[in-house]
Amino acid sequence: MTPAVTFSFFGTLLLINGIAFLRRSWLGKRPRNLLSLIFGWFAVVAGIALFCHAWGGEVGMAYALLVFSLAAFLVIAFGIEDRSHRRQKVRDVAPEPEERLTNWRRATAKALLSIVLAGVAAIGIGVAFAVSAPMETHDRIVIGGLLVPVLWGGGMAWTLADAKLLRATLLLLLISALSYGIAFLPKALAL
Repeated sequence: MTPAVTFSFFGTLLLINGIAFLRRSWLGKRPRNLLSLIFGWFAVVAGIALFCHAWGGEVGMAYALLVFSLAAFLVIAFGIEDRSHRRQKVRDVAPEPEERLTNWRRATAKALLSIVLAGVAAIGIGVAFAVSAPMETHDRIVIGGLLVPVLWGGGMAWTLADAKLLRATLLLLLISALSYGIAFLPKALAL
């Protein structure tokens, strides 16, 4: 076997195990199993790194994402159970969002948080990707630019759905600080 095939084989095993750990963490009881979560993401990142090492940044990332998708499908498919024999529980209504009084200050803060801070975080991630991803310059810029609207929309949806403003604010500030730090700190330190 060639080294690329060997790295791909071990990368596939890591991706499958990582997704299995993440699924176990997701299905776990309510404080989720933090160790499974950490091992799962570590295995996923290591599997993607092996593919990138074996095939190069661009082709390896494409292979890794393809294998990641197929592995996720397989892990979820093997976890499906037939519940048709169980008695159906009658549900009156779908779960409702948390009841919370809204005033104009909270609504304004939530709108600014979802529009401005989610946009700042999304642009920061896009710039960090465009500056430091292990790809060709043109590819980094295009992918970084395409990430921004997707992440911005996801950040807006998450922020508007979250009932706790402080949690959303702190997480978006942390993401912004990390992404802009990754993008601009090495150049600032080099001066």
